[in-house]
Amino acid sequence: MLYNKYVKMHTKSTMQYRSNVMMLSFSACLISIGELLSIFVLFKNFKSVGYWGFYETALMFGIITAVYSLTECFARGFDEFPSLIKNGDLDRLMVRPVNMVYQIFGSKIEFSKLLKACLGIVVMIIAIINLNIIWTFTKILVLVMTVICGCLVIWGVMLVGAGISVFTIENLEFINIFTNGAKEIAYFPINIYNKWLSRLFTFIIPVACFNYLPLSYIMGYGSLPSVVYALSPLFGALFLIPCLLLFLWALKRYQSSGT
Repeated sequence: MLYNKYVKMHTKSTMQYRSNVMMLSFSACLISIGELLSIFVLFKNFKSVGYWGFYETALMFGIITAVYSLTECFARGFDEFPSLIKNGDLDRLMVRPVNMVYQIFGSKIEFSKLLKACLGIVVMIIAIINLNIIWTFTKILVLVMTVICGCLVIWGVMLVGAGISVFTIENLEFINIFTNGAKEIAYFPINIYNKWLSRLFTFIIPVACFNYLPLSYIMGYGSLPSVVYALSPLFGALFLIPCLLLFLWALKRYQSSGT
């Protein structure tokens, strides 16, 4: 399988700079630990945010950390897509008889993000242990779908940024509002924000579909029918379809870099 060769190639190149990868991994984890400590200090003073306590929010934090780290690890090629255009590498990819999306996936795999993803999973496990959740098969399935949906949503945002860069060439800072900004917002329940902001990150960029809504089902919160909360990850995953179509449409209008 071609993707296996991409993984082996990136693994081999990563192993050439083990110390650098380890330093990047630990520094990223330290930043995340600092963010978690800031949440802990917040709950030390305020006890709860609505009906969400520290461990509920820690579970949310763990999911967001794992989702973003996994997406940045395996879909990094889309995040750094403008560099392919500026270096002329996109022209080289386009003449190959292999699907473009497949090639961009393999163009950049950042293994330094995996340790941070593991940190997110550990935080999730610790939070779950300290929460009195009566687990059922449906709740486990919703939790798994939440992580998968989260990766698809963040990949979708990367696709939008990559599609726009076909015309702008450079990375646009406003895309970071919907990637890094959405991550900061998703650390807390979406319903604590102003209505326009919560609606933006629920119906336009469905961050709440791998954050507030499915966790409300798992923990028995919220006033909507439970089926709405349970199916929210699937609704969020639909966000990927228009993002992928936009990216493919932009690729058809790409003109050679001329390099």
